Amino acid sequence: MAISKLNAEQFANMAVNAAGVIFEYAGKDGKNTAMHFFGADYEATVKTQDEMFRVLRNVVTTFWEVKTKESLLRESNDGIRSKLRAGTPHRLIIRTSAGVTVKVFDLDASVWARIGLMPTKKDLERSARDRKKYIHNATKALMEALNFRVELPKDAAQPEEVQTEQSAEQATAESAAPVTVAETVAEQPARRRGRKPRNGAETVAIAA
Repeated sequence: MAISKLNAEQFANMAVNAAGVIFEYAGKDGKNTAMHFFGADYEATVKTQDEMFRVLRNVVTTFWEVKTKESLLRESNDGIRSKLRAGTPHRLIIRTSAGVTVKVFDLDASVWARIGLMPTKKDLERSARDRKKYIHNATKALMEALNFRVELPKDAAQPEEVQTEQSAEQATAESAAPVTVAETVAEQPARRRGRKPRNGAETVAIAA
């Protein structure tokens, strides 16, 4: 995994399908900069809630770990600073490892002024046990803010579109149906009008 800080020129030349999590920061005259989180820990393999939660939790955890380390090092060298920014990004872009866009979240157009990435001084004073729980809850809240729990399926086996009430009722009726015709035919070979088909096999015409 890696984290890259991109200046305006680098961000402008960045691949349009770059995988990972990208925080875009507004700059003067439209010259925006960015922070790019990429690698297995920051790249979802599929567009599901579970994968998004894993990726976002890793991002939030990284902010916490780096900020904690920075605070400790600055006690001996106050000039040390991490590349992670405390400011709120202008836009959040998330793509899978295959370069498929999962979400482009424009914070300027949303109701949220901040999304709670950088831990506060109070957060850093939490015990290791409390911190793990808080990171988990903070990630859940971020998932809600980005609307991932509505827009994405829980796992890969679940379709992305929400099933309609009619299709759900149809699926229930089908699951309650008796043994299928194919199974009945397989168990009870029959002849059609007394004629034997070639090669000794028996076939049956099934009326719809």
